[in-house]
Amino acid sequence: MGEIKMHTEAQLLAALVAGEEAAFRTIYMTYARPLFTFIRKNIDVREDCEELVQEVFESLWTRHSHLGEVRSLEAYLYSMARHKIIHHFRRAKVKRKYLTHYRLFEAVFETMETEERDPALIQQIIETSLAELPERCRMAVTLRLKENLSNADIAVRMNLNKLTVKNHIVTAMAHLRTSLQRMYKLG
Repeated sequence: MGEIKMHTEAQLLAALVAGEEAAFRTIYMTYARPLFTFIRKNIDVREDCEELVQEVFESLWTRHSHLGEVRSLEAYLYSMARHKIIHHFRRAKVKRKYLTHYRLFEAVFETMETEERDPALIQQIIETSLAELPERCRMAVTLRLKENLSNADIAVRMNLNKLTVKNHIVTAMAHLRTSLQRMYKLG
């Protein structure tokens, strides 16, 4: 391993392409910390950064035999890190997108007794509650729940600002939660 550290980046890359584990270890020892620092500038959670660094190196080893055309190992690693960061943010966006739905249904089921969780009744309560909302607010939450549109997509469709859409969704969810709680406390 000490001998490999003396090689140029091109020689190290050639050894990696040939499948030499010592070359991979040297690359890891050389680039793991700088990649972590690079990723950390974009992502706040330390564990997520560590995971992304591991993903970069897993991918590097998986593809090692196909890297013959790579001219700069460092540039290639940072490019992989950028792609991992972008993918991380896309996954986080999807999670946030469905969090609103989850919170609504979590609130529904927290307010009901187990034996009262009749889907038809829940649907009726939701529809009644939505009918009580102002038209624009009702339309925004309906687009979210029935068509699974993002706030940006709803804003475009309704010709509104994204913040206005967000406010409509928050208002509608609070109203639905209150309606469900009220219904099940009375029932």
